[in-house]
Order: sequence, then structure tokens, then C-alpha cells
Amino acid sequence: MVLFPLIAPASAQETNRLETKHLIIEWGGGTLANEVEAAKTEGERFYSALHEMLGHKPESKVTIILRGAADQPDGRRGYPHVDSEGRIHLFRFEPSSQSYFSALAHEMVHVFRRHRRPHTDWFFEEGFAEFVALRVDPSLRGFPWYDFPVVVAAGHWVAKGEDIPLMALRDRHRSLNQPCSAQSYSLRSSFFHYLGETYGDDLVLEMARQERAGELSDYERFFHKDFGALQAEWREALLLEYSSTAEVDELSRRYRKESPIQYMTVCRKGEQF
Repeated sequence: MVLFPLIAPASAQETNRLETKHLIIEWGGGTLANEVEAAKTEGERFYSALHEMLGHKPESKVTIILRGAADQPDGRRGYPHVDSEGRIHLFRFEPSSQSYFSALAHEMVHVFRRHRRPHTDWFFEEGFAEFVALRVDPSLRGFPWYDFPVVVAAGHWVAKGEDIPLMALRDRHRSLNQPCSAQSYSLRSSFFHYLGETYGDDLVLEMARQERAGELSDYERFFHKDFGALQAEWREALLLEYSSTAEVDELSRRYRKESPIQYMTVCRKGEQF
């Protein structure tokens, strides 16, 4: 239920608290008034959009904790995540306050679906969170897109032979998801985005409502093809779209060398998978 695990502990400081209709917002010193206001606005906007899209809402208000700068004094870094109590922790990654909220929609999906534990397939849950985030917040501001099109963020891994088979990501989620984060999130995001665009968002949403959403049998049930066939179909379509994208080589170079993805861990074939 995390985008990334918490790396840096919260500093001891006075906590401020504000409640809205659906949210509890907490923050410490150094948080700006416009950041708190943005948390209210963006949080309520995503809450309403998710409620409408998913058809249910959490039993209690959603807690959003603004944790300050991601880069900590000890050199470690904090990343957006949902903790064991279902609270969303967000960090500022750049001077712009908007950087606080690029992962909010994704993390809020996890909060909306906490009641589904322990029947959780994390390949599906992470992919579904990315699928929903692309629909309620199509800005592509945050990880793993960083203002680049989905086809570039995912397609360049495939085009360069650096993609991880989706079945490996599914079967070995715990061992591959974080160590291979540069690849895993963009590939999975593209796959579920493709399923929605090709077969209809309603089928992906219906699959998400199953008691054990994400079982291999669900893919065949809803899309009438087994997981392997869907993976091959997605991969072929992604490569075709990638090859026809204008200035794709330059976009890929910039994504890999100039966006924050350059700091993420990349898995190599023969090493991790």
C-alpha cells in the first residue's frame, strides 16, 4: 500500500491540524499557507472524483500529512506513502508547492481500497492506482511520468530491451517493485492504461470490484484473453505508438537523463530478473 516506503522519520515538531468535509490535514513548521490550501483543494477534488469513479468512500476522513522537504538533513529522502493506519504522507520535492500533490491521487486510491485487505494482489493494486490517477489527475506531473507522455515513460524501456516482463512484476512484486521502481511503475501504469483504453474503463473498474481482484483468471474473464496474451498485445501496441511518436529519441533521452527518473534504481536483465 505504498508508493515508496518511508525512508526518513518525521522530525519532532509541533503539529497543526485542519479538518474539511472529507479530510484531516496535518502539518508542521515550514509548511506554507498556500500548501495547506492546496492540500484542501486538491484533496477534496480527488476525494470527490474517486468517490464518483469507485462508487464507495472510506469509513472515516482521509488524513493527509504534509511532511516538508523530501531531502532530510541526514541525507536520506522521504517518499509519498500510506502508513499502516491509512494516513497519507506527502513530501515537497521542489520549491513549487504543487510537487507535494503529484502522488496524492495515487495514494488516495490506496486509502479508498484499504478495506480489501488481506485479499490484495499488489501488482493489480499499484496498477489500478495508477490507472485511476491518470483519469482523475491527467497532469502527468509526478512519478513515474515527470511531465512526459505515458508512451515515452514506458515505451523507452521496451524499445531498448530494458523492460521487465509483467508476469515477473506480478509474481515477484515484493522483490522487484521497489528495487526496479524506475521500470515497474511506468510499465505497469502503461499496461493498465492500455487495458482501459482498449477494452473500456468500466471493465477495469469491474475487475477491481472482485473479492480477490487481480487473480490471473480475472484477466481472461473480463478481457477474454489470458494475461500472457494481454501482455504481448500491450507490448506490441506500445512499441507501435512509441515508434510513431514525434521526436521520441530526444524525449526518451530527456526522460532518462534530465527527469528525476535518473535517480531511480534500474534493474538489469540477468541480475534481478
